[in-house]
Amino acid sequence: MNKKDYGNENDNSSVIYTEFNNHKFLFMGDASVSVEQDLIEKYNLNDIDVLKAGQHGSKTTSSKGFIAVIEQKYSIISIGKNNRYVHPNDSVLDNLEDSKMYRTDQDGSIMFKISNYKLKIEKCLP
Repeated sequence: MNKKDYGNENDNSSVIYTEFNNHKFLFMGDASVSVEQDLIEKYNLNDIDVLKAGQHGSKTTSSKGFIAVIEQKYSIISIGKNNRYVHPNDSVLDNLEDSKMYRTDQDGSIMFKISNYKLKIEKCLP
């Protein structure tokens, strides 16, 4: 999805959108708000089932405007426990609050299962 050269490593990271058995997944890599804006202008990204939040929930990602457009049901934040960047940022958590949120620092590994067109998300604590 992300083909523009933004001039920095984070914004040039892979952004992946996929649909499987009528479920929409959006994996934001380390893309920031500027990439989010470009994506919503270029693609129809509404009613996302699962969003993997960008850059571990950094304050430069998951803007209110982006979240309002994609309206995800579930949010995943991949983050290490007690990380030195103090991610995720509180503003990102606020922006994602209308979705069911999973965090790898609290929930462990997150597994998606689709059976008979139904999505099930399981936590796998270490």
